[in-house]
Amino acid sequence: MRAAARVVSAPATRHLWAPLWLLALSLGLVFASPAQAKPLQVSVNSAYIDVYTGPGRGYPIFHVVERGEQITLLKRRTDWIKVETRRGQQGWIQREALRHTLGPDGLPPTMVDPGQSDYLARRFELGVSVGDFAGADSLNASLGYRFTPQLTTELRVGQNTGQYSDSRMATLGLLHQPFPEWRVSPFFGIAAGRIKTLPSATLVEAQDREDNLLQASLGTYVYLSRRFFLRVEYTNHQILTSRETNEEINEWKLGFNVFF
Repeated sequence: MRAAARVVSAPATRHLWAPLWLLALSLGLVFASPAQAKPLQVSVNSAYIDVYTGPGRGYPIFHVVERGEQITLLKRRTDWIKVETRRGQQGWIQREALRHTLGPDGLPPTMVDPGQSDYLARRFELGVSVGDFAGADSLNASLGYRFTPQLTTELRVGQNTGQYSDSRMATLGLLHQPFPEWRVSPFFGIAAGRIKTLPSATLVEAQDREDNLLQASLGTYVYLSRRFFLRVEYTNHQILTSRETNEEINEWKLGFNVFF
């Protein structure tokens, strides 16, 4: 008897997004943009301050602002501040130069280094993780939008590579973080989507199949530094098959998330 081995390619799946759109509509999310802080105006309190064309010493100095002249602080990039002069010229000054300026209160402005609370106020979150999907190696990516300090909607895609079959999945869900200000902050979430199973090589012809998928997750964020968090997560997958019994798969994941 001849053994027939088959390697299955990974064509683009169709009809994958219907349950995701239904879940998104059921969540009823309205994404509102946060209010922008008013730019701070300061006056120069030294003989002059050099203004660079870009945020670095490698950029040329194209202008100087003199004592008493007002400048507006627009944004920060690491240790450089983008400013605008009264004549509308824009450039960059070193953060250290702020010591030689005075704010509206007559004191030098304070530029605080970003911390956990600063980045928890940001709206978007990007993450990658690896884990164990019932013995298969899993690789996952996620994109989240934080519309309240405790609630995040999250789109996830994953690839699981096993000895006998591979699978791909995409889900959309809701994540609740009761105590986002804690350095070690637990969370739980629910999600729904689709999973496509791809047999790798078999002795009989096996069909690719697509099924609906439900997820329940429990995990924790661990604040590392600046905008970076370690994320540990356990996820229970309920695969709603067309057969008489559904499948239940448990997954452990470890990864990193960044807020922006």
